[in-house]
Amino acid sequence: MDIAEIDKLPVAERFSKRVILKVSRIEKVEQHPGGSFLYILTLNTGDEERQIVSSIVEFYKPEELLGKNIVLVYNLKPANFRGVRSNGMLLAASDPQIKDKETCEVIFAPQFEPGTILEPEGFEPPQEQLCYVKPDKFFEMQLYTKDGFVELDGKKICAEGKYLTVETYKNGLVG
Repeated sequence: MDIAEIDKLPVAERFSKRVILKVSRIEKVEQHPGGSFLYILTLNTGDEERQIVSSIVEFYKPEELLGKNIVLVYNLKPANFRGVRSNGMLLAASDPQIKDKETCEVIFAPQFEPGTILEPEGFEPPQEQLCYVKPDKFFEMQLYTKDGFVELDGKKICAEGKYLTVETYKNGLVG
C-alpha cells in the first residue's frame, strides 16, 4: 500500500500505518546553548539512544524530567532547532480553554517500559520499518485527551492492555 492509499484510510488506521509512538526514558536533560526555552533531551528508546529538542523549559525543571518515561513520535522527520538536530518529538497535552498563555503537560508513561510501541485501540504495531512522517501529516491526525485518556478518532492509545493517560489536561489537545 502506498502513501496515497494510506492517506485515504480512516484516521486511526492511517495513524497506525504512518506513526510510531515509542515509550522512551529521559536519560539526560541539557539547556540548549542557543535557546533559553529549549531543552536537549537524551532518550533511551529501548533499543537505541536518541536526542530530541523540546520547548518545555518554561514548564519543567530538569529534575522533573530526568528518569521519566515519555511518549516519543519516533519516526517524525528530523529537524534542526538552532543548530541542534531533533530526532522526534515528545507528546504533551494542553488546555484549549486557556487562550491567553500556552499550557503544557508532558505525557508521562510510567506504566510502560522503554521501547513499548503504543497504538490506537484495536491496532497492532507495524511489522515493517515505517518511513518518516512529516509534522504536518502527523498533526492532521489529531490526538487529544478525553476524560484523562489519550485518544485518536475515538480510540484510546494503548499497549499490553494498558492505556496512556494524563493527570492535568484531561480534556484537551495533544501535540
